[in-house]
Order: sequence, then C-alpha cells, then structure tokens
Amino acid sequence: MSYTKHVRKDLLEISSYRLDTDFPSEAIPNLVRMSLNENPLIEKPKLTQILKKVVAKVDPRDYPEPHARIAVDAISKFHKIDPLKVLVGNGLDDVLDRLVRTFVDKDSGVLVTEPTFFMYTYYTQLCQGKKIEVMLNADFSLDIEALIRTSSDAKLVFICSPNSPTGNQFKKDDIIQIIEKCNSIVVIDETYVDFAKYSMLELTNTYDNLIVLRTFSKAYGLAGIRIGYLIGDSGLVDTIKKTVHPFNVGTIAQHLVVEALKNHSYFKKRFKAVIKERNWLIAELKNIDGIIVFPSDTNFILFKITNGQSSSQIQNDLKQKGLLIKDRGKIPMLENCLRVTVGTRASNKRFLRELRRILS
Repeated sequence: MSYTKHVRKDLLEISSYRLDTDFPSEAIPNLVRMSLNENPLIEKPKLTQILKKVVAKVDPRDYPEPHARIAVDAISKFHKIDPLKVLVGNGLDDVLDRLVRTFVDKDSGVLVTEPTFFMYTYYTQLCQGKKIEVMLNADFSLDIEALIRTSSDAKLVFICSPNSPTGNQFKKDDIIQIIEKCNSIVVIDETYVDFAKYSMLELTNTYDNLIVLRTFSKAYGLAGIRIGYLIGDSGLVDTIKKTVHPFNVGTIAQHLVVEALKNHSYFKKRFKAVIKERNWLIAELKNIDGIIVFPSDTNFILFKITNGQSSSQIQNDLKQKGLLIKDRGKIPMLENCLRVTVGTRASNKRFLRELRRILS
C-alpha cells in the first residue's frame, strides 16, 4: 500500500527544512560550527553552574507548570509587562508555528519581506496560506510604500529586525509607519535584538496589532534548551493559546529562564563582548581582497565573494578545513553571498586564515 494517498496533497509538495550542511553526517576533525548563529562567547562553565542549580531544584517526575507559567512570570517581571501579554513556547519555531496556525488558513495572505528567515514561509505553507512577497530595497532597507500597499491582502506581516540573513536592523520610524498604516497583525522578530540598537517591545503597549518575538537561543546561548516567546495584546495572546497544549515547555527550561534573567548582568556583558568581536571581525574581513562586507546589527556577518569564485565552493573548501559557514548564494539579492557567525577570537582567526588562503 502506498502511504502517499493518505497524506494531505499540499503537504506532499512542501520540502522539509534541511540542516545537512550544519550537521554533516561524516566525521570532520576539529569541527567549528559558524553557521547557525549560536553564541560561543557565553562561557559554558557559567551555563553549567546555572543548569546544576536548576536540576537540583526540580523533580522530573512532576509535570511542568502548564502554559509555561514559571517562565511567563519571569519574563513579564523582567520586561515589566502584564503576564497576560506573554506566550512562551518550546523554542521560537514552536511560537511561530502556533502564531501562524492561529491566523492562517487556506489562501490566507501572509506578507514576508525578502530576503529573510525562511520559516515564515514554511509555516505559511503548512497552513495552506498564500505567501505575499515584497523585496527589500537594494540597500536591504524596507520598501515602505510597497509593504503598506500590499498588506491589504495579508493577515500577518512578518518583519525580521535585525534581519536574517542580511544582518541589518531596519529604521524604527519605518516599522512604526507599517504598524500604523497596515490593517494586518505586524510581527517583529527580534531574535537578534540584543546585538542591535533598539527594541520595539515597549510599543506593544501602544499598538494592539503588534507582536514582538524573542528567543533565548542566540544571545543567551541556550539554543539547546528551546525557549522562545512572544509579547503582544492580551486578547491576541489569549487567542493564540488555543493552539498550545498545556505542557508545552519542560520544567528545566522554565527554571533556566528564571535563572538566566536573574543573571542578566552577566549575559549583558557577554552581549557586548559579541558586539566587540563582531566589529573586529568586520574590520578584518574588509581588509581581504575579493569580498564585500555588509553592516551587521547581529552576531553574524554577511559577505559577498567578488573575485570570481563561487560561494558554494568556498563553503565546501572551508568545510574540508573543519569550518562550517552558511552559503546564502542561491537566495534572491544574495548571489555569491556567505554568512558567518561571530565566534571566539580563536575560531574567528582560524576562519580568517583559511578564507585568506582560499581567496588568494
């Protein structure tokens, strides 16, 4: 019997999200992953200390607090907002999934600025929604007029700021214009905001059509724990909760949120360390012939190969030397571009040394 006749027809046409290049099946000596924007500048002994404290506190035989109440309370106190405005999920992907599920059904419009994070499109496809694409300007800024004009057909408008994979944070006034002039729900993904200039979070008290997304995976170095959250109008949040099962976030993860926010002064120093290292790496890359380096408000750097070599070949050559970075060259507007995560100084020097060798 062929199982495919029982599967939703639209699902058969959707490609799985693959991470083969980030998690190679073959053994690579001295592997350093600089492709997923993790944060190796958070010191593992500090995280181990926090984790030991949490594990000693919890009883794994007990179910977790429903709807991640422990984490919700900690986040609401940290941001000084009503806990009814907060929804916590098992990673930001889980939050995105619930958000799109709530508002998108067959042929619902979802506006996405491109190039940007692929998962907005992926979850739209899963709900049989219709992606509406507005390209960024040549300088990677928002095309305000096109966004506002096109948003009339969209239930959701996704803006990643700072944007992945371009790395830039959009102008605050531009985003406010979109929020005020769109009749859609505007979702601002602030995954990388701890490395940037400003946040839109406080404006969730002003605009009831604004949702802000955050995660502990990047800046806080807790990618393996899977904690993401959204903040928005309490009515919107209450509606989204209908798609969330009660035990969606484990006890250890919830208590790690509490401890991470208690230790925010430590983490803030490490955010600044990433920014300092990023600026150093940008300066070093600019001294290499054959590439163009783009500005960054994140913990990664986008650069373009201009010496005739292909981004895919350079990615592969670096992989052979144990360095994994992301090839973005097949994405519209990013021809021959690569993205590298800001690592430790030792990893960054190793990356620069191998890149210079390949380009020379």
